[in-house]
Amino acid sequence: MGRRQKPDKPLRVLVIGCGRASRDHFRAISYFEKRGYLALEGLVDRDCEAIEEVIKSRQSRMSVPLASDNLDVMLAQRSFDIAVIATPPSTHAYLAKKVLAAGAHLIVEKPLTLDADQAKLLVETARERRLTLATGLKYRYIPGVSTIKSLIQSGQLGDVLYGTTTVLWGHDQAYYDQADWFGTWSAEGGALMNQSIHALDLMAWLMDAQPVEATAVLARQCHDIEAADLVMGVLSLEGNRYLLLEGTTNTNPEQHEAAFFLRCERGTIRASFLGGKPSVSVLGDDGKQYGRKLMFDAVRNHIRREGIGVLRQIGNPYTFLYADMIDAIRDGKSPIAPGEAGLDSLVHALTLLEAGKNKQTVPFPPGNFRIEDMVGYFD
Repeated sequence: MGRRQKPDKPLRVLVIGCGRASRDHFRAISYFEKRGYLALEGLVDRDCEAIEEVIKSRQSRMSVPLASDNLDVMLAQRSFDIAVIATPPSTHAYLAKKVLAAGAHLIVEKPLTLDADQAKLLVETARERRLTLATGLKYRYIPGVSTIKSLIQSGQLGDVLYGTTTVLWGHDQAYYDQADWFGTWSAEGGALMNQSIHALDLMAWLMDAQPVEATAVLARQCHDIEAADLVMGVLSLEGNRYLLLEGTTNTNPEQHEAAFFLRCERGTIRASFLGGKPSVSVLGDDGKQYGRKLMFDAVRNHIRREGIGVLRQIGNPYTFLYADMIDAIRDGKSPIAPGEAGLDSLVHALTLLEAGKNKQTVPFPPGNFRIEDMVGYFD
């Protein structure tokens, strides 16, 4: 694959939400803005200071984007090719509908929404309008991950038997105290929806998961919040396969880690992300090592596509999300993490929550269960 061809005009980008969740998005946008693929032309946030911080962080030679505290006003003033929603999860559906109605392609931070019906509507609307909808499920975009999926699909290691993932994403009480919606069921979803959904999505994607039922344990151990800060669950999949998840915010806030293990019939895959640095091991039962070559080939392909400067972006998966989004829009193809992925990960998480609430194994999908049904669980 050769170097990406530049568009005649940079794709115009609108970012909705300029807070914590948008930081890596801005880094990625800036990378492609300097190369003529994107142009940041709009910022929307109710917090004017957050907008000012973004504008001040931009290099002097970059244009100053139009800013507003009102999305309707912004969309009436200017049209955009891509909109990015990096606001609290409970606002995603409302904002996404407006963006799709305005005719822009869309990137929505995880979770896509907190309501399955709303997520389905967004997916259907994007499809009907022939707009690209991508979900910010960043683990899919880490260099080497797509290559691992291709290796699994090739059958070289045999069928996947089971997988486990552990998400140790510690936060102190101050993290939850920064906004009244943090740590709530209806607006954030707790350690499962907020911190662990990236890992749940990645494992389900690698395993080509078709769940049958779920069981889970939910606990609130260390934080003064409404939702769970610990979840341990199992998704039983078709074909006598199993996906095990442990997710918590009760660990050291200075040592974030996500770990993955996949056992196949003829080999084992291990990966971890510690302090933003990936580590991968793929070992066949015949002693053949795949991991190092997989990572080398993945990075080499990105260099061929983007240039040597992409090495500075290896630690930011969102750079590769935007690269994929640019290609998806140009070629009319599905992104690596489409809206359907956001819907699937949401339904997987809701099934685990229903199992935890009912303290019993429940069938998949979760029927009429909604995140609001969790309110009062620990009371």
